[in-house]
Amino acid sequence: AKFSTPWSSLGGVSAGAPAAASWASGRLDIFIRGQDNALWHRPWNGAIWQPWESLGGVISSAPAAVSGSASHIDMFARGQDNAVWHKAWNGTNWTVWQSLGGVSSSGPSAASWGATRLDVFIRGQDNGLWHRFWDGTTWHAWEGLGGVLSSDPASVSWASGRLDVFVRGKDNAIYHRSWDSTGWHGWESLGGYLTSGPAAASDGAGKVNVYALGGDSSVWQKAWNGSTWGPWAFVGGRGTSSPGSVCEPTGTAVDLFVRGTDGATWHAIVPAG
Repeated sequence: AKFSTPWSSLGGVSAGAPAAASWASGRLDIFIRGQDNALWHRPWNGAIWQPWESLGGVISSAPAAVSGSASHIDMFARGQDNAVWHKAWNGTNWTVWQSLGGVSSSGPSAASWGATRLDVFIRGQDNGLWHRFWDGTTWHAWEGLGGVLSSDPASVSWASGRLDVFVRGKDNAIYHRSWDSTGWHGWESLGGYLTSGPAAASDGAGKVNVYALGGDSSVWQKAWNGSTWGPWAFVGGRGTSSPGSVCEPTGTAVDLFVRGTDGATWHAIVPAG
């Protein structure tokens, strides 16, 4: 795989899209499903990339990762039973896998607006968007949010009480639905003709960046600046999976990840929209 600068290879052999989380400035955690169907992890500590490590399990989708507080990561993936499974890093060790149920026809997506809140999204057997959340004490029941998805969903939170969810529709455009204090808002089309599922990252309150592969297999970006959506813009690279993206806390750039044509995970740092 030949990437134009500033792409660099993180190695590994991935069976799908990468996931990324960041719980502190200078800290990145990357996750993939390996060819052995286990969950694999590689962290960046601010100075170097540590080696890949296996976190075990037998997963049947790309993973999802999110961090709602320092030294904490929540991981989600679809199991062989098509349920969503959850594993967490508590600052000291990884917890055992826990089933969250559901019947998923995609990999999950996860968002968190704080230490006591987790939101998980999947494409259900009906190809609609389904949602379940943790309120700090209990997991609430799965709820259907409609739509017709043709990929894994993506989700992000840029403030307490705010969620943004992105999916690819049957027409290969990206669709967006948001939640705030007034409840769920209706679906809106963000256009485009995308060949992968989306990824989303926020570089601050009111800011959202959405990424997906175009028909040219390169990454494209669309950004919300707090008042309007910009046009789809070319980012580059050449991917064979949906991207993964994350913005470090207080960061203004986005760390972007994709599986390259060689099966390795590739990384670029791109300006937020």
